[in-house]
Amino acid sequence: MKCWRCILIVLIAADAGLAAESVHRTDHVVVTYEGIEQPYAEAMARVAEAARDIAVQQFGFNMPEVIKINATLNTKQPVRLFTDGHDSLTLNVKTAENLRKPSDSGIFNIYGICHEVGHVAMYRLIHDRLWMTPAAAEGWAHYLGSRIVDEVYAREKEDLWPDKYDYLADGMARLNEQLARPKPSDTAKAAGLWKELVQIVGDDGIAAVFTAWSKADVDATDPGAALRAALLATNSDSRLAQWWNEAEPLLVFKRPRSGFVARTAKAAELFGQPLELAHDDGRQTSKSSIAGSGHAVRFETLGDNWYLTAVRLYGSRYGHRAPPREDFQVWLCDKDFKVIADFAMPYSRFRRGGPRWVNLPVEPTNVPSEFIICVGFNPTRTKGVYVGYDGSPSGNSFVGLAGKEGRAFQKGDWMIRVKLDQLKTADALRPVE
Repeated sequence: MKCWRCILIVLIAADAGLAAESVHRTDHVVVTYEGIEQPYAEAMARVAEAARDIAVQQFGFNMPEVIKINATLNTKQPVRLFTDGHDSLTLNVKTAENLRKPSDSGIFNIYGICHEVGHVAMYRLIHDRLWMTPAAAEGWAHYLGSRIVDEVYAREKEDLWPDKYDYLADGMARLNEQLARPKPSDTAKAAGLWKELVQIVGDDGIAAVFTAWSKADVDATDPGAALRAALLATNSDSRLAQWWNEAEPLLVFKRPRSGFVARTAKAAELFGQPLELAHDDGRQTSKSSIAGSGHAVRFETLGDNWYLTAVRLYGSRYGHRAPPREDFQVWLCDKDFKVIADFAMPYSRFRRGGPRWVNLPVEPTNVPSEFIICVGFNPTRTKGVYVGYDGSPSGNSFVGLAGKEGRAFQKGDWMIRVKLDQLKTADALRPVE
């Protein structure tokens, strides 16, 4: 018996121009595509399959068993390719022409896939990348992506993409041309530094460097010392020290320590009746997860005898059912975003599903009369926390992380609050015993 209702739904979808979702699989790649012509989906799989194999066999990276590519044609979304840093790539194009060769579309799809595979190779080894500048991360993906393009070309030749073109020009030839310019971009300069490092440690030695950095006990205010020591411990080549001296200023981000020296206290020393400060009105208008940045709110107190005891945040976790086995960061900063104290929090504090208020207790820490709370989740497409915000901006909410002044968030106020308490000895009505 035919299901006429199902047939009707299919006909309506077809009439509305909604494309059906299809899947193409290879040994280590799954491409799920919608609105994309099959030959392009198959070419994406070939590129990713070869790129993954090169990252494993030539460079020794711990790549996912299966790379998942989600490719969609959606006229309402910008043309964009990005990765979750673990095993997934997401591509959106606005028209079929966006998939054509670069001379026709201006878009470098083969290089783009290789670039994102470069990110995955690094991010699966270095989970805590708060010390890494954007130039460092993008420069690495540019360098390894360019190397991989050359290797893919050697394997697949020009007939890889449905409309053939010489994509070898998009590999190291282009990077070397960029480096030869009078003023290369920071990303290109960082890519050149990564190129020099690989020339010292070898293709099979760079994964060991990343592994060493992932295990280093990094001080956010001065990451360079621990990173340098970890690097030099991986290899005895005398050129590494000079390389680090040249690379550190561009690759490493220092979160300057505030001149305000905070005191800490024990819970028993406080009144135990905290005051809550808030700028939001308690009604969520919308929510946001910010890749590459974070959520910040400015607060003020009367006097300097107040202690931060907790941060409250209205939000919900998204992504895989099990929480990531990593921490997110809460920073107490002065009014200039310089770090006073930082607190690591497990992702498991947030649950999936509907938003709720989550209490994040911290060691009682003295705050200045004006301070900023920054929260960074290092989110990806498949991991993060949606932070709620109301619809009435007060000028106290920002997009940014500790160590660098944030930009004003103008859609509303983040639903981030603080709890403050005072020492019992601060009670003027009770003499000190």
